[in-house]
Amino acid sequence: MARLGIDVGGTFVDLVLEDEHGGLFFEKVLAEPEDLVGAITSGVSAVLEQAHVAPGEVREVVHATTRGSNTVLERSGPTTAFLATRGFRDILQIQRALRWSMYDVQLDKPRPLVERSLSFELSERTLADGSVPLPLDEDEVRAVAAEIRESGAQALAVTFLHSYANPAHERRAAEILARELPGMVITISSDVSLQAREYERANTAVVNSYIATSVSEYLRELVERLPSVGIDVPVWIMQSSGGLASMDQVLDRPVRTLESGPAAGVVGAARFGSSLGYPDVLSFDMGGTTAKAAVVHGGVPATASYFELQRVGNRRGSGLPVDIAALDLVEIGTGGGSIAEVREGTLRVGPRSAGANPGPACYGRGGTAPTVTDANLLLGYCDPSAFSGGISLDVEAAEAAVDGLAASLGVDRLRAAWGIHEVATLDMEHAIRLVSINRGFDPRTLALVCLGGGGPVHGPRLARALGVEVAVVPLAASGGSARGLLEASVSMELTRTSLLRLDDDASVRSKAILEELVDEASRSAFRSGEEVRVVCTLGMRYVGQGHEFLVPVDVEEADAVRFAEIFEERYAQAYGYAERGHPVEVVTWHVALVKGRAERQVPSQRAGRADAGIPARRTVYYPETGLVDVDVHQRSSLRPGDVVVGPCLVAETTTTTVVLPGDEVEVAPDGSLLVHVLGAR
Repeated sequence: MARLGIDVGGTFVDLVLEDEHGGLFFEKVLAEPEDLVGAITSGVSAVLEQAHVAPGEVREVVHATTRGSNTVLERSGPTTAFLATRGFRDILQIQRALRWSMYDVQLDKPRPLVERSLSFELSERTLADGSVPLPLDEDEVRAVAAEIRESGAQALAVTFLHSYANPAHERRAAEILARELPGMVITISSDVSLQAREYERANTAVVNSYIATSVSEYLRELVERLPSVGIDVPVWIMQSSGGLASMDQVLDRPVRTLESGPAAGVVGAARFGSSLGYPDVLSFDMGGTTAKAAVVHGGVPATASYFELQRVGNRRGSGLPVDIAALDLVEIGTGGGSIAEVREGTLRVGPRSAGANPGPACYGRGGTAPTVTDANLLLGYCDPSAFSGGISLDVEAAEAAVDGLAASLGVDRLRAAWGIHEVATLDMEHAIRLVSINRGFDPRTLALVCLGGGGPVHGPRLARALGVEVAVVPLAASGGSARGLLEASVSMELTRTSLLRLDDDASVRSKAILEELVDEASRSAFRSGEEVRVVCTLGMRYVGQGHEFLVPVDVEEADAVRFAEIFEERYAQAYGYAERGHPVEVVTWHVALVKGRAERQVPSQRAGRADAGIPARRTVYYPETGLVDVDVHQRSSLRPGDVVVGPCLVAETTTTTVVLPGDEVEVAPDGSLLVHVLGAR
């Protein structure tokens, strides 16, 4: 039976179908904003036809969506109100004292999703130990509900002080509010976060309510229209944590899907790297709108202790914090559609994007601004007659767009095109250094897995700059996130704040907390008797510090002294030193239950391999050689064990691997390309 992965990005919808024999079939269509679900269903029909698979043979659909994050980015959600403990209504405006740009006297904090006039409060109080000095006044809740109704708000987030320790007031208030405000989306913070830090928890509740309508309408439309192409099976949704959730779970807590697509790419990179003998990899995913980078260590993606939406320059504190389980990703506004322009006398690329409509100038859909795709076309890296999504590229339109930029810079067309490519690559190199070196990982010890339509184009150049020895280009790399969806497992994550100093007497309490979380997660998402794997991560710190450091531990051990030892080992790896002997404490307890699945091989080939023939030739620009005619090898004609030497191109229908002078490409047994980088290390 077949399985289908669908990833919706900012420019393209990627679809990967794996048939019962392990054959992969890939389709890419433009993500038409006017009818996104229509674009998805047309792509589904196309990939089924390509694979000669009947719709009834599809037993599983796995989906990644950017609908939630786009709703926040575009500020297109409903009017949302906020209800807090009296005295704390301004928490969304005050935020944190942290200045993300220390010397910027005109610094603006992230704009809240709730206007101050829509922030309400009522008298109640719970303390950090869960005790209640001031009970909830139910008549006051009804009075506040009337004010919220009159305000015109369509969604509501409720965050009471210390509800992570005792959620009783929030839950009772929600019951009353639901009766008084029928039909309104209501989120209480204790349903989406059980961590301390009121602002982060409050903002998580706000985001959940803000995106709930948009996400639910989109997913319900998708489920209703898939039967029109013959598919009527449950749809699983990728979460930011890299695990899958059912439709009902996502509709209840859509905030968990904010990094859905990027997380799928990292899951795929972990699987592809491990299957080739590279358990430690850098995941590099460059799509049409953004580029994402993450580290995988020992086959397991790194997780984040702090996640923010809409960061400025990847600076902590510059975005809207959301307390969800998420993979440790760095995402920047550099993709194929990113617009190049001169700002303050300097060439900049992104974060403005041409998107899918009108798209880069070379798409011929009305775009006139020069983009990364336009530059790559003029450098010879793209085939104008065979591009992603079946688009024929307009070379003259790309030339006109880049010529305008070249005139502004005072250089010729080719130099301007290379400048766009080089600046985009440098921006991505910076992102990779942030997620690797800044986390204590040496990129020279990792392989680089290149995903997305732009990953194989820019990846080998990035690998050379970072000192990486091998760049991996998996099959269907352009749809790497869609492929990653097929490698993911159903999971349920829970996090709780419970302060515990790790000494000889803490082991019993540690075990009790972990067992309680495991039991709750199991009851929330799995049937009795289902096989699950428990993954535990502790947010730990030295006593006296203000923030935690995430440390993976073995839940079976539950030995407090050993937990402290592991913390010091990981702390020293990240920061270069450890305060041996200083007391350590756990602040947050993170537990993930992952459903077991049958072991399976990574698909080793695609159907429709072409016979090897004489490679085509194309004029390509490299700074090492200038313009040079190189071989263009069709990937479908390469066999495992084949080796080609750069400079050359390896072309496929949805991307091109740009092989630099001196690099060697070896075809792995599963069909992946292993680019061995000249001069690495």
